[in-house]
Amino acid sequence: MTRPGRCRAGRWELLANALLVLLLIVGTQVLARGPLPWSPSAWAMPWSGDVVLVTAGLLFLGLGFLTPLHAGLVNVGIYAEFLAGFALAACVTQVRSLEAGGRAGLALVAGAAAGAVVGAAIAWVRRRFAVHEVLSGLLLGRALMPAALALAVAPTTPPALTLQLSLLTDPLHLGPALALPRQLVLAWGILLLSLGLVLALLLAHFLRASARGFEVRVLGASPLAAIAAGVDVDRTRLVAMVLGGAAGGVAGALQLWTQPAVALERWPFPLAFAGITLVCYGLGSVRGLIVMAIVLTAWLTAPGTLAVLEVPGLGTAVAVILLLPVLWILPRSGPDQGAPRATWRTRHREPF
Repeated sequence: MTRPGRCRAGRWELLANALLVLLLIVGTQVLARGPLPWSPSAWAMPWSGDVVLVTAGLLFLGLGFLTPLHAGLVNVGIYAEFLAGFALAACVTQVRSLEAGGRAGLALVAGAAAGAVVGAAIAWVRRRFAVHEVLSGLLLGRALMPAALALAVAPTTPPALTLQLSLLTDPLHLGPALALPRQLVLAWGILLLSLGLVLALLLAHFLRASARGFEVRVLGASPLAAIAAGVDVDRTRLVAMVLGGAAGGVAGALQLWTQPAVALERWPFPLAFAGITLVCYGLGSVRGLIVMAIVLTAWLTAPGTLAVLEVPGLGTAVAVILLLPVLWILPRSGPDQGAPRATWRTRHREPF
């Protein structure tokens, strides 16, 4: 029997996700200590700073996908929002009249604004032309990819910006462009991570205990029930996409702060889609998102993970494992067309 809520996943889905996480962590470390060569000296950078920035990036990516999901939207356009935030933030960092610290902070604001605009555009295209957000999001992402690559400081093609699963090249070096001291990056990274946690908790409280949150859950469960209940469907979807887009844009702009970790740039498929992985492994709840952001950060920064991801075949296998929960989580997250069943579900509190 499944529990009520956004994802409505039961114990079997939770067990399957837990087994996949265990396979991911144990398998990569065993392979790295077996026939694969790896050097611990590659992880000489301060580990605490990597953890803070990687966790903050993953958390904002998860919020970018989870927020629209509660309104019944599959925000694959987070890829376009991520690239828009990255591109506009790269433009801001080239304004030499500002100090490096000011450019970094302004780049985050610009990235959030760019992501929000892209999210609003996807919602408008859905409303005006009845184009599904998955299709419009992928098309916008493909259109923005050349701009993001052109504005990158280093002449490399990081997998975070490409759609090729097995392409693993040198990481994108952007630290010298901003010239940010390590202490400044770490301090602002902690503030960003704290902001992400606060926003996640506010989202959970909003969905559980507010009238507007109830309307969002009605819409996410069934658009027919939302219309019957007098919910402004178009406005609610627009706000959800704008908020999700802003979170995705922040994650894109964060890549320009410094070289936070090889971990994010070695993610085995485009980094923006990491939000989908986090939400699906977290069973569509805010609590699961926070837990998985921490777990995947620890896995990405652990010695040995990089050695496995550098092997094209193993990197592709890891990508498949990371995407497997999509098969049994996203179908449960879609809205129902039957209003009575959806109305029954929305009487229950959203699980945190």
